[in-house]
Amino acid sequence: ELVARQAAATPDAVAVEFRDERLTYAELDARSNQLAHHLARLGVGPEVLVGICVERSLEMVVGLLGIMKAGGAYVPIDPAYPAERQEYMLTTSEAPVLVTQERLRGGLPIGEARVVCLDSDWQQIATLRSTAPSVAADPEQLAYVIYTSGSTGKPKGVQIPHRALVNFLITMQQTPTLTIDDVLVAVTTLSFDIAGLELYLPLVTGARVVIAPAESTSDPRALSCLLERSGATVMQATPTTWRMLVDAEWRPPGALKGLCGGEALPVALADQLVELGIELWNMYGPTETTIWAT
Repeated sequence: ELVARQAAATPDAVAVEFRDERLTYAELDARSNQLAHHLARLGVGPEVLVGICVERSLEMVVGLLGIMKAGGAYVPIDPAYPAERQEYMLTTSEAPVLVTQERLRGGLPIGEARVVCLDSDWQQIATLRSTAPSVAADPEQLAYVIYTSGSTGKPKGVQIPHRALVNFLITMQQTPTLTIDDVLVAVTTLSFDIAGLELYLPLVTGARVVIAPAESTSDPRALSCLLERSGATVMQATPTTWRMLVDAEWRPPGALKGLCGGEALPVALADQLVELGIELWNMYGPTETTIWAT
């Protein structure tokens, strides 16, 4: 609903960008609505889990929003995961539908799940209504289920309701703030919870989200070029990624708000980032560097 409201307010603004492709807010809203109608025909509704295994792309965002617009909750499955882990997630979540792409389908342990391919099935999906399906919205309804790493045992599916996600987004929108003029470069895989911030915060604000290709997230030169080319004003990343950029002697091309989470932020690294002129916010927790803003 928040994304649809923004689409009505700024339909022609660019919502999502990946490489040389773009979707406006109106296009993103329409395509995700069409997907939602298709998923509803397959039985997706409130509290129904839907696996999503897609490469980083515009289709990835269409898939996420389409699942939620149908009332379902998505289960992100990284295409890079071993087949055993993918099978474990699909089996234990009991997701009856899997959203993917044709090039990934052959390598997935699909089992009995109904498969929707966002590329090869799109001609059929595009014939459906582009208005939102009528689905009752409940704040306690699940938005997504994300699996833990399994470092302390078997991976566990953590259930995140819409109330928690919206509370987080609205809070971050206010502090450290995001505006309609911002451009956020998203670098995190869907398998990590903070990806929700990177994708949805711009979309509920009217900003633009630029999806970093998978290869650029570990290549400092490619990532720095993307930050400059996109006119990025915000990026969220782990200290490891920030360290990668600093070690490559990267310099921000303009004003940049840096959000840091996922692990403890070393004080020395924080100092270096601030010296580069970055407005730095540490989201890791109540440590001595909780807020390190210029």
